[in-house]
Amino acid sequence: PHNPYRTSTTTNVNAGADIKYNLTSSLTLDATINPDFGQVEVDPAQLNLSAYEVSYDEKRPFFIANRSAFSFGGMSCINCNNTSSLSAFYTRRIGRPPQLNGFVNSSAAYADTPDDATILGAAKITGRTQGGYTIGIMDAVTSRETAHYTTTPGGPEQTQTVEPFANYFVGRVKKEFRGGATTVGGIFTSAVRSLDGDTVLTNRLRNNASAVGMDWSHSWSNRVYRWRGTLMASDVRGSQQAIALTQRSPTHYYQRPDRDVMSDGLFSTRYDTTATSMQGYGLYTRVAKESGNWIWELQQNWRSPGFETNDLSIISRVDYRWMNGNLAKQWLTPGRFYRSAFLSYGGQMQYNYDGLRTDLEQYAFNSIEFTNYWVMRAYWGRSHDVNDDRLSRGGPVLGTVGYDFYQLGISTDPRGVAVWNVQNGYSVAFDGARSWNFRPGVAIKPVGNVFVQISPSWDWSQDGAQYVTTVKDPTATAFSGSRYVFAYITTRTLSIDTRVNWTIRPDMTMQLFVQPFAASGDYKRFREFAAPRSNRKLEYGHDIGTIARSSTSGEYTVDPDGTGPATAFTFGDPNFTSRSLRGTAVLRWEYRPGSTMYFVWTQQRSGNDLYGDLDFRRDSRALFSDRPDNVFLVKATYWLGR
Repeated sequence: PHNPYRTSTTTNVNAGADIKYNLTSSLTLDATINPDFGQVEVDPAQLNLSAYEVSYDEKRPFFIANRSAFSFGGMSCINCNNTSSLSAFYTRRIGRPPQLNGFVNSSAAYADTPDDATILGAAKITGRTQGGYTIGIMDAVTSRETAHYTTTPGGPEQTQTVEPFANYFVGRVKKEFRGGATTVGGIFTSAVRSLDGDTVLTNRLRNNASAVGMDWSHSWSNRVYRWRGTLMASDVRGSQQAIALTQRSPTHYYQRPDRDVMSDGLFSTRYDTTATSMQGYGLYTRVAKESGNWIWELQQNWRSPGFETNDLSIISRVDYRWMNGNLAKQWLTPGRFYRSAFLSYGGQMQYNYDGLRTDLEQYAFNSIEFTNYWVMRAYWGRSHDVNDDRLSRGGPVLGTVGYDFYQLGISTDPRGVAVWNVQNGYSVAFDGARSWNFRPGVAIKPVGNVFVQISPSWDWSQDGAQYVTTVKDPTATAFSGSRYVFAYITTRTLSIDTRVNWTIRPDMTMQLFVQPFAASGDYKRFREFAAPRSNRKLEYGHDIGTIARSSTSGEYTVDPDGTGPATAFTFGDPNFTSRSLRGTAVLRWEYRPGSTMYFVWTQQRSGNDLYGDLDFRRDSRALFSDRPDNVFLVKATYWLGR
């Protein structure tokens, strides 16, 4: 009630334009000025307890149209885990949520922060030339965004730029040879920000970033065998403070005290607070037999410690050399009780650039399509004890506990009115921690013009090494003067994604998306690791020291060595119960060819408590008592070319 930036309603009127022009019979120019994407579906809620960013699917029409022209690299995999392709372009970087909203909110009593960076204009050329080149060129400009805030209730208003004026460019070209059996391509990306000497910006954001890459695919023996690969190099530049912040980010963790430093040459891994640039490379390559009864693959996937593409792409972590191999048998001729079947076995390993093994897995997968078109899938995987150079979030390497994972899935005949898919997964760690996920789903076509999809999801998991906090302590000499506090956590996540597509008539459609979501984390048995590169933990109050919880504030006080020289420290209760409801309803009416009206209602509501568990009755009541944000939008487009 005292927030000067919140009123019961806010109204906004906006206008923009889209242009489509055929440069040639095969090259198209698409441009947009001040676009609005308010009619797209909201992003689903997710539980993320890691240090890494969550990625979401692109839903904005301008970036979806002809996006295959910008596709780069890619990754084929018979079976693999915890790895990703070498991505060069993540379109949601354009018009992203302002990067310094969190900086303002951390010091503000009340704040008015923008949701997204406004796209002033964007243009792209896509198509295929007569010479056989596939081309994609895009340039976009986003505006400077400013937050207004007060540091004390009733205090003077202050302003801060939270996202600078920026230009994003992507150029992609690809050429096919030998009737498409061989393909070679290249890409160049650039992000340039205008920081205008604002020290808040220059100390936290890079002023420019670029990346260049090439990809290839070569098939032979009538496309039975294929070699594909991707190679990229990146370069980011900024102030000393911005590059040091980049080096310390969860993507890199250059400050790790036990890093084996390579300080010479272009790709240095030394934490350097005077550096104003950082370079790195990424590599992916795969050789495989892709057809026949027996198929196989061998792969390598590398990211150097300095590889950084988060300005116009998305990458969670670097500093690894990953490799895997798989052998599979497929039955493609229908038998007495099956139409087709598939069986594979393989494994993967990963080493960081210090030579420490950070992943070791083996797995088997089987699927069979029965004569009634039902499909059954079964999976088993074992992850072994390895090192983890990310678990302490910038601290020394720690040891992880391996686990076995089992999964079984069944889907029904896709030709039916109702198509069911049920997936059940279960894992057991070597220290006894367990997890279980259950994902039933159904897609229903009751009539030809209605499609309904319901996808519930339930996850329950235990983890004996959930990061809590880092505390400076000069007596913790084995950990370079810091204590890294972890907990045994039990998490629960429940969500139900519901989508409805209704074609009312050829020129009118209704789309609905609703997702109720609830998640909880129960932190217990707070602990620290016994030594670097070990997976043995010492529990406070049991193995070492003492721990007490305040009945009034809920804070924990830990004396890590009892009567020893270490200083006691405190931290807040990390337990949480989060809930949200997100939904969008869009009525689309094409009132004349190419011209459309949208009527949109979006509602989002959320809340948090410190319970640490889920209670359906309690949490559902709390959810519907949370105050919602409702957005009502009417959008009209008029196509001038018809």
